[in-house]
Amino acid sequence: MREGKKIAFQTLISYGGRIVASLFGFVAVSLMTRALGREQFGEYSTILAYLSLFMILADLGLQPLLTREISCTKNGEGETVSNFFTLRVLSSLFLLLGGFTAIFLFPYSKNIQLGTGIGMIGFFFLSASQLLLSVFQKHLAMHLASLGEILGRAAQLFFVFLVFRGHGGLFLFLLAMSGASFLIFFFHFVFARLYTRIRFNFDILEIRKIVRVSWPIALSLVLTLIYFKIDTIFLSFMKTQEDVGLYGVAYRILENLIFFPAIFSGIVMPLLSRETTAGNEDFKRVFKKAFHAIAIFAAPVTCGGFLLSYSIINVIGGKEFLASGAPMQALFLAVGLIFFGNLFGRAIIALDLQKQAMWVYLFGVLMNVVLNFMFIPKYSYIGAAWTTVATELMITVFLFWLIRKRTGVPLYIGNFGKPALAALGMVAVLFPAVSPMKTPLPFLGFGEAIIGGAVVYFVILYAMGGVKKRDFF
Repeated sequence: MREGKKIAFQTLISYGGRIVASLFGFVAVSLMTRALGREQFGEYSTILAYLSLFMILADLGLQPLLTREISCTKNGEGETVSNFFTLRVLSSLFLLLGGFTAIFLFPYSKNIQLGTGIGMIGFFFLSASQLLLSVFQKHLAMHLASLGEILGRAAQLFFVFLVFRGHGGLFLFLLAMSGASFLIFFFHFVFARLYTRIRFNFDILEIRKIVRVSWPIALSLVLTLIYFKIDTIFLSFMKTQEDVGLYGVAYRILENLIFFPAIFSGIVMPLLSRETTAGNEDFKRVFKKAFHAIAIFAAPVTCGGFLLSYSIINVIGGKEFLASGAPMQALFLAVGLIFFGNLFGRAIIALDLQKQAMWVYLFGVLMNVVLNFMFIPKYSYIGAAWTTVATELMITVFLFWLIRKRTGVPLYIGNFGKPALAALGMVAVLFPAVSPMKTPLPFLGFGEAIIGGAVVYFVILYAMGGVKKRDFF
């Protein structure tokens, strides 16, 4: 099988696996929202957002850097992976423990403070697991990564169901999440060892070398997470935990959706990294096809999600969380931008432009913080959602500008225009069925809208010549 076809195959396998894992996740969230209610689900969301800050600090930019390093070398892969793995384990342990200690300095409830200690266990294993994705991406074995994810999320759903049936509370749901994270790490570790040797290797000289190279990526990722997660933290200080709960439901949906472009961009990155050494024309060829593939999926998800936001919230959280539909509509616009931002971010690393991109992310953080301080006090989670949209737009535009400046890659309007027109056609067909949007569709009607919308979109796109076999790798 040609490498390009392998990439397409691996992407489809990864998407299929993620869809199954996401369905498990959505059912688990649905059970938790109904068991915890707005306030306790707000506490759950606050804990996850808080721990995410420390997990990304522990990342140190290692996962994309490891993908680049092992994609450009054929020898010493086991030693490279082991060094990166050791650094990730140590940094995760140190920073997550620091985060748990620091939580007692903030005026949070005892539930949040103690729950952070339970959730920390899950985030430790999640952090270690994410690094191993580089091995699967390099060897085009994402089907094994997907299998591990599915098994772990299935276990989480089982644990959550047991807690739900037993009328358990916040702490038990956090234990369910931590147990699932351990299982995902276990399966990923076992599967990754089929391709390379992984061991704990504390080589201080090699670790210093890795840190010297990775710190610009690490700082960029830290800045990215700050503007991505800080709105939930601000909400937890400025508003009630009920507000955090309403926003948290919408944000959990967003986090599941943006994993799809991350999967695709991660699979494409090894090819982008190799093509940067071949010349700008080779890079532009790969980038153009990846841009088109992203556009094909970003357009219907953004438009369809905006139309069906209230119905999605009703299915996931129930009528108690229906007010989450408003921020969900804004966040679906952010999802469309994040689709492209993921690709641009990986291209930035492949082109070794992370130091320049660091300033873009820094400006994004400053912009996000200022806008959150301006709009959260007055508009609560609505202000936070639209602040996310504005920040993502700015960062996506400037990342593309950096890529264009280095390679001369043009903005592929044609590759985006046809998916956009097909998505507008889908909206025109669906709108009468979903109007008024604030009134959620019944479950059967919701399913029909999703399936019907997808069919209409791809029929229009195919008729316009917007999707052809030769357009892909």
